[in-house]
Amino acid sequence: MEELYSIMRDFLEVEYNQESIVCLLKAAEATYTAENQVETKLLANGVKVYIKGLQKDLKAAINRMDSYIAENARKQ
Repeated sequence: MEELYSIMRDFLEVEYNQESIVCLLKAAEATYTAENQVETKLLANGVKVYIKGLQKDLKAAINRMDSYIAENARKQ
């Protein structure tokens, strides 16, 4: 059961981080002008890296959950 709580915490952390990304994107959208195009590109690149990290974390949590479910199915 502790494993499920740990997995749920991981899912919640990914959800929180996704909400942070949305806030960043909204801020970039609100402040975008032709003059600050370089800064906007840097922000977009940073967000892409952030999203790739979240995808990796999400994949790991899903794999842990799959393993947990398979292990418990074998026990029954």
